[in-house]
Amino acid sequence: MAVKLSSVRAPLAIIVVLAIAPVLIGCSLNPVESIIEQATGGDVNLDGASLPKDFPGDIPLVDSEIQSGAGFKTGNDQVWNVTIKSTDPAIFDAVAAQLTDAGFTQNEIGGGTTETGSLGTFTNDRYTVAVVVATEGGVTVNYTVTTTALAP
Repeated sequence: MAVKLSSVRAPLAIIVVLAIAPVLIGCSLNPVESIIEQATGGDVNLDGASLPKDFPGDIPLVDSEIQSGAGFKTGNDQVWNVTIKSTDPAIFDAVAAQLTDAGFTQNEIGGGTTETGSLGTFTNDRYTVAVVVATEGGVTVNYTVTTTALAP
């Protein structure tokens, strides 16, 4: 089955935007949002060091200091990214427990733990949550939440 290039570009643009969002948040927000919106054709919300206004309330987050938050919407697709500071290098286990207790299933493929951090993905019928815990130079927990194809 051939994959249309246009169907790959939008998700790729979303990932690139969210990867650079924490760096851009330090800049003046309105011009940066405008530039990203023009480049991607979507609606971008860079909330700085706070939870994005439309972040789903049914996604549990660890209780700690939010370092950055951003959201992006194009068509029916929505992506949020939140980075939280922690002091616990073993925080991934708590994150995984919170998400599974909230009804998410941890995917076995593409996850794991190394000396520099942990990675895991969790899904339910509405969202996919990718969690990256980095432990080098301090502990950060990064959540990337996307709407799934099954969402209404």
